[in-house]
Amino acid sequence: MPKKNYPDKMAAVFLEKQEGPLIVREVNVPEPGPSEVLIKISASPINPSDLARIRHAHIETDLSTFIPGLEGSGVVVAAGKGILPQLLLGRRVACSSAYNTSGTWAEFMVTKAAMCFPFSHRISSEQGSMMLVNPLTAIAFLEIVRKNRHKTIINNPAASALGRILENIAVKHNIKVINIVRNQKQVDQIRSMGSLYVLDSSHPAFIPDLKAMAGKLNASILFDAVCGNQLQHMIEVLPYGSSVLIYGNLHGNQTGENTRPVNPGSLISNDIRLSGFFLGNYAKMNGMLRNISNMLKINNLQKNGLKINIRNTFS
Repeated sequence: MPKKNYPDKMAAVFLEKQEGPLIVREVNVPEPGPSEVLIKISASPINPSDLARIRHAHIETDLSTFIPGLEGSGVVVAAGKGILPQLLLGRRVACSSAYNTSGTWAEFMVTKAAMCFPFSHRISSEQGSMMLVNPLTAIAFLEIVRKNRHKTIINNPAASALGRILENIAVKHNIKVINIVRNQKQVDQIRSMGSLYVLDSSHPAFIPDLKAMAGKLNASILFDAVCGNQLQHMIEVLPYGSSVLIYGNLHGNQTGENTRPVNPGSLISNDIRLSGFFLGNYAKMNGMLRNISNMLKINNLQKNGLKINIRNTFS
């Protein structure tokens, strides 16, 4: 029996009550079971998906045992039975949470070994902690775009980490991106990063400008994570035969408004296809080998200079 090299207790984040503050409590360090690993967490991001999960946690789990945090990075310090857990022992990995009771906003996390991916020593723990959700989503979007032979993407919102990764990899495949942001400061910010096509959704001429730019560039797919009041107007000005893919609900998360009217006439007359996207479902459809291949692509991108902007850090 290998010597245990981690403590019995750890600090972890909990939600004090529904819509209440986050608190830190001391709890037992979980033990890995078959096909699982225990990770000493080094870093974990705060994403909109984390915040949405916290808001809805009371619906699907017991708040007294719920530890947030969907992804992170760390070192595998213990392994359950199985070949893959043993292969990961002692390695730095990007990881995602498998259980509501064990998230990355803690000193240690138990998860399935298949939800971990070793990454290069040239990648920092902070950057490694963000290798999963946003980069895998961006690669999935690119696969959808290339499969359906779209020439130009519209992305809303585009100043996010996902938006920057998506444009970074899209331009490498000669795919243009129309970036929608919410104010002039963000316009200036991402233009300074080299973006050619940027629109400010707060500008009075936003919808006419979107119509003109989408028509000129033949932008036939809209990725939208806002689902705000402008969605219907955006759909109305898309080129004939376009696709709209909803991958978030930032407006609803902020306001509590979870319904958004879409005029069926716009969809019918312009042959617009409206669908949703959830990374977990897409990954299951892809299968393990394809997911590993995509993780290798992300590893190479980060080794070769892809960086996600970190706005702030917390202990």
